[in-house]
Amino acid sequence: MLRVTEDDVKRLLPFAKAIELVREAYVRLARGEAVNPLRVLLSVPGGASMFFMPGHVYGQGSVAVKVARVNAGNPKVALPTVLLTIYAYDASTGVQVAEVDGEWLTAVRTAASTAVATDILARKNVRVLGVFGTGMEATTHVPMLMLVRDFDRILVYSRDKARRELFAEKMSRDHGIAVVAADSPGRVARESDVIITATTSDIPVFEGSLVKAGSHVNAIGSATPEAREVDTALVKRSRVVVDSRAQALTTYGDIIEPIREGSIRELEILELGEIIIGRKRVVLRDGDPTLFKSGGLAVLDATITDHILRQLSLEK
Repeated sequence: MLRVTEDDVKRLLPFAKAIELVREAYVRLARGEAVNPLRVLLSVPGGASMFFMPGHVYGQGSVAVKVARVNAGNPKVALPTVLLTIYAYDASTGVQVAEVDGEWLTAVRTAASTAVATDILARKNVRVLGVFGTGMEATTHVPMLMLVRDFDRILVYSRDKARRELFAEKMSRDHGIAVVAADSPGRVARESDVIITATTSDIPVFEGSLVKAGSHVNAIGSATPEAREVDTALVKRSRVVVDSRAQALTTYGDIIEPIREGSIRELEILELGEIIIGRKRVVLRDGDPTLFKSGGLAVLDATITDHILRQLSLEK
């Protein structure tokens, strides 16, 4: 069995290629040429939880299952809060063929998904990118979104002042763009044309009423029914697009709560894949923000994993 390391993933998955692969995965899913079952959540006594996410695109050589282990107490024993592994199986025989380190792959595929959505939903003349969060997801999102829009500057906010200042310094140095550590979440919400929320917060990280007319928001950090990164005010005034309607209606608190409150109807929610293939169209009232809510699809993991395995086979 093949062991695929994070270094392998970094070497074989350029960001531009990740965007291409993720877009194609959305197309195949929208056309009914892929399977993406709802994730299975297993809660373990003591506060830990595990997610199981299987996915497959018809015609690809492998089937993938991602297992995510989440334990808030892990840092106390020098382990990450979230541990991610992708298991790949031969699509014909069911034999396991690979075990893939999932942290970097997940961060890149999530950022690529956001880039695909931003390229479709955001205005062309955006200038300011706002980032909530300073972890790995935020780190991959900055260069990924710079591939689809030409930003003049970036604003970043997290509750930890030292971390946001270090993040701003690193992003500016690595990507040659002005990055400012904002002193409040409100400033990021008010001044940004495109916003990313990549946090572990379970409550909204800014007031939706502050978001500029015509802005685009990507909410990608929370993916449980109880957690929210954006408030009902933003959802209510936005045109809402999700990665998967079925997953959003059962898993994403950012969507579930506004529906329960009667602020938005299920029928108003569009899927990104439907828009890409032209089955649905985003109709905006003047000044409407757009909101892309994603929690991650196994079919994206499966597509990228299959690509990496094919690249490795060519190196033999």
